[in-house]
Amino acid sequence: MQQTKRPYFLVIDGIDGSGKSTQCKLLSNYLSTKKVDFILTKEPGGTEVGNILRNILISSEYNIEPETELLLYSADRLEHQKKVIEPALENNKIIICDRFISSTYAYQVFGRGLNIDTLKLLEKLTVFYWPNLTILIDIPIKIALERAIKRLKEYEKIDSEGKFEKEGLNFYKKVRDGFIWYSKNYKNVIILDGNKDIESLSKEIISLVKKELCL
Repeated sequence: MQQTKRPYFLVIDGIDGSGKSTQCKLLSNYLSTKKVDFILTKEPGGTEVGNILRNILISSEYNIEPETELLLYSADRLEHQKKVIEPALENNKIIICDRFISSTYAYQVFGRGLNIDTLKLLEKLTVFYWPNLTILIDIPIKIALERAIKRLKEYEKIDSEGKFEKEGLNFYKKVRDGFIWYSKNYKNVIILDGNKDIESLSKEIISLVKKELCL
């Protein structure tokens, strides 16, 4: 495995059904062909403790308060930063991360309507390393929600993991507004059109990464 000359932290984010996880995997496949040292991780669930928190956060089984939800996402992020992100950066690895605090602003602040100042305080306590680049995949919410629900039904997880999808279109409209807000208020964020076919979007993301990493 070829070690990169410098560490690089990339986040791919977007609403459920935007195709972000698929694009993370396709980018990983490309980097594997280049034999560079990288990791693919996610929030929530990128650590042992985070995986436990993820099972609570995405499950319809637990009726937790929105504020509790926000605190658990922040706890997951702290563990992830310390246990995964920091060691990877210290070892000059490329990090591909599926979701980041951009999702927490979108879902918990804009979607749930929680106080933005609470998350800004938690941000200071839990985020020590920021992405070099955040790619937000934007897609019409109706299409995204249809995709997300179809996927959950195919894997028979609509009851166990469909908590957010059950919130409906109005909720996702607010979530999308949150991602747009994030792109305008945080550095190194770009929005890509997720309404393209998978291959075209993948080529666009790979092109960006090649330029960033001089591959």
